[in-house]
Amino acid sequence: MSPRHKPVRFVLNNDLCELDRLAQMLDMIKKKWRLTDKLIIQLNLVLDELFTNIVSYGYAEGAKGQITFIMDFEDDELRVTIHDSGKPFDPTIPESPALDIPLGDKHVGGLGIFLARQYSDTFDYRREGNRNIVTLTKKF
Repeated sequence: MSPRHKPVRFVLNNDLCELDRLAQMLDMIKKKWRLTDKLIIQLNLVLDELFTNIVSYGYAEGAKGQITFIMDFEDDELRVTIHDSGKPFDPTIPESPALDIPLGDKHVGGLGIFLARQYSDTFDYRREGNRNIVTLTKKF
């Protein structure tokens, strides 16, 4: 049983330019907690997708906002909680995309959230006041 690590909290502005900072924070966490490349690649895919959706669809054009990430690591589980004050959106509701239809017949979108759910062991949403809160875990 490994010890509980001190949670890491960071805040990004709702701007796609912040994706680089998200990747930097994941690299720092990888080194600090000695996580595997595979885990960080999967986590980066998940958080990149969720962050991009929040920025692209959660706020009105030009509106300022911040997205807060809290990461906690204990034993064999990494937990990430994401808070934003954008429009209500529950990413647990969208249906899984049809993966067996020809590429030309597919609609754009929906695959990112599907992959985020696939790479997470748990994936939960709740709305508290004016905040969306997504919590996911990844076991390793």
